[in-house]
Amino acid sequence: MCYVIVTGRSLAWLLLSLVAFMLILTGIMTPKWLMGQPVVLSDNNITSFYVPSVGIYNRCIRMRDDHNNCASFSFYGLATDSTVYPTPWKAAMFFLSLCAAIQFATVISGVMACCVQSVFKKSVISLAGATQALGGLFGVLGLLLYPWGWGAPRVKRLCGNNAEPYILGDCSIGWALFVTATGVGQIFLASALSKTADKAANSDKVQFQMDEGKQLICLA
Repeated sequence: MCYVIVTGRSLAWLLLSLVAFMLILTGIMTPKWLMGQPVVLSDNNITSFYVPSVGIYNRCIRMRDDHNNCASFSFYGLATDSTVYPTPWKAAMFFLSLCAAIQFATVISGVMACCVQSVFKKSVISLAGATQALGGLFGVLGLLLYPWGWGAPRVKRLCGNNAEPYILGDCSIGWALFVTATGVGQIFLASALSKTADKAANSDKVQFQMDEGKQLICLA
């Protein structure tokens, strides 16, 4: 007999996992990891400014036609020349993408766990939580690798010659890096919460309602 089990703790774990995945994905795709110095423009007595920025694989600059252009500089993916796409950033992109992929798989597993509680006599939620922790370690590794590339020519053009690995130079950290770091931090929080979610899904209250013949079980 198939049972659909939804508890407050398992739902909280699933939502936290989903938010973590969305934060990491948003951070990866946004070219706001490093922010350069504001550039002031004056044209026909109109003063404006823009802030050049760079992400983990893309950048935003002002083109000659006075339009902002945000595009990828990883033309050939990880095979892009290292002078264009710094090697530490390639590694960071790989590990953060792997982290996001694992987190996405965890979310899918969390949805399936409502109907399929165990696989090979192992709880789906507990397996997903352990996998989350591994994905979180990949995310931390990616975040640590990114500043290693701050000494690359691309970064020096944006942040000045004082930019070195783990030294920003004239740049500042953009919001996308904080968003990604927050998502990685939430992964570990979700992994810890998976233990209580698993206990709630296998509690005596759930077993009691299963014994009563209920197939849809919802508990706070």
